[in-house]
Amino acid sequence: MATTLLAGRADQVKKPKTTTRQSRLPAPERRMLLINQALQCFSKSGYHATSMDEICAAAGVTKPVIYRHFSSKRQLYSDLIREVGDELCNSIRLAAEKGETLHKRVELGFEAYFRFACESRAGYELLFGSGPRRDPEFKDAIEKIESEIADLVSSKIEADLDETHKAFLALGVISLAEGTVRRWLATLDPVEHPQHKPISYEESGAQLWASRVTDLAWAGLRGIRRD
Repeated sequence: MATTLLAGRADQVKKPKTTTRQSRLPAPERRMLLINQALQCFSKSGYHATSMDEICAAAGVTKPVIYRHFSSKRQLYSDLIREVGDELCNSIRLAAEKGETLHKRVELGFEAYFRFACESRAGYELLFGSGPRRDPEFKDAIEKIESEIADLVSSKIEADLDETHKAFLALGVISLAEGTVRRWLATLDPVEHPQHKPISYEESGAQLWASRVTDLAWAGLRGIRRD
C-alpha cells in the first residue's frame, strides 16, 4: 500500500474536518481515508454496532461518497481485513529480507510482528481477535492471511525438509508469535499503561519480548530433523 493504515488506538487518530480540499481528494486517497476511519470505528464498537453513518461522520463525508467506494458495510469490513493483512504481511516480508542469516531473518520477522501489534493495535485485534472469526466470510479471509504469513515463514526455513513439514513448523512459529504477543499486549494495559495513553514501540519492551521469542523459535528450528 502506498499509505500506511493508521491502525493504532482510536484516540490516536484525529477526526477529519470536512473541507473543500478533502472533498477533492483523489479516489485512492479518499478510499484510504475511509478505510482508516472505518478501522477506528470498528475497533471501538465492533462490526455489528458500527453503522455506515458513524463511519461517514468520522471521515467527514456523506453516505453517497462512501457507497461509491464500498457497496456495503460488509464489503468495507472485508476490504479492511485485506488491507490490514497485507500491511502485516508486507512488514514481516520487508523486515525479514534485510537479514543475512536465517537467525537474523527470524529475529527481524518477530520484531516486525511485535511492532505491528504495538503500533497497530486496532489492526492486530481486527485480524486476531475473536469477533471477526465468528462470521464465516471474515473467518475465511483471516485464515487466508494466516496462510500467507505461514508461506512466508516456511519459505525462510533453510532445512532438508519437505514442504509439508516446513508448513507445519511455520504454523508453530506463528502460533508462538500470536500467543506471546497477546500476553505481552496484556502487560501494556494495566494502570501504568492505561489503554487511553499511547505507548511507543521503544517504550513497550517489545524488543526484549521479540528477542526472547526469537531465541526460543531458533532453538526449536535448529533441532528439527527430517522425519
